[in-house]
Amino acid sequence: MIEKKDVFACWWWYNWYIAHTSATFETEPVQASEFEKRVEQVRSRYPWIVLQEDEDLRGYAYLSSFNSRAAYDWTADVSIYVAPDQKGLGYGRQLMEALISLAREDGYRNLASLITEGNDASVHLHEKFGFAKAGFYPDFGFKNGQWLGVSCYALALETGRDGMSQPQNLDPYAKMRPGRVPVNA
Repeated sequence: MIEKKDVFACWWWYNWYIAHTSATFETEPVQASEFEKRVEQVRSRYPWIVLQEDEDLRGYAYLSSFNSRAAYDWTADVSIYVAPDQKGLGYGRQLMEALISLAREDGYRNLASLITEGNDASVHLHEKFGFAKAGFYPDFGFKNGQWLGVSCYALALETGRDGMSQPQNLDPYAKMRPGRVPVNA
């Protein structure tokens, strides 16, 4: 799980993605204090993990609300960011493995991810884990001087939950998992 000491690196990477890619549709850098608030807001209900190797952070990932309406409580949105100088080394795969494991453990039935048109690495990662393209929204965002479409990818987790009990992380009394989530090298 993310710790306070990890937030600065995650914030810096996220602003790099804002400035240099269309992976996020934010167009202006996020202030450090705002990013820290976002981390705490996500952590109040969902897991936010970091990947550490040899004492260095390599990336982060988290689940968040797919939609705020209650009927969507069993579906979580996936976000994965790898350190810009560490892309293509398998860290995204490790983060995805850990997120899917946590989502199953917590009782989610579905995962969803919005992927910007042209983000082939993200498409490949999601498809490798069984996500299927569930829809496409053409020209949904304008960034870096161009209109970009967005694909929705979905993964059914088949957790066996009957829909009667909410996922664990939505329980306000659930304890946060101590320490970091181990991932396979």
